Amino acid sequence: MYGFSGFDIFVLVLVVLVVITLFAGIKQVPQGFNHTVERFGRYTRTLRPGLNFIVPYIDAIGARLNMMEQVLDVPSQEIITRDNATCTVDGVTFYQVLDAPGRPTRSAASKTRSSTSP
Repeated sequence: MYGFSGFDIFVLVLVVLVVITLFAGIKQVPQGFNHTVERFGRYTRTLRPGLNFIVPYIDAIGARLNMMEQVLDVPSQEIITRDNATCTVDGVTFYQVLDAPGRPTRSAASKTRSSTSP
């Protein structure tokens, strides 16, 4: 029967840590989304759709931004025209994020709010 020595256990733990580190550095961004990367809580860059690499344990995904066109339904409202006729108006609004880095990340927004409060 084969017994494990201390060196064998060390090598096994080292291999497991290397594999976990490799998987932590590989990020896949789905089509239609952008992910912001934060290094120690500060925005550094934006990941585009596809396979991307980050520095494990130092970089983190800050915000996941939906870059697709979004639909916002406006509730119907009754209005009165100049000639006193009543109409019901219904609307739909379309919007799309165009510049992902221009959006503040969650940690930056929370720091801004806490610094301006008394």
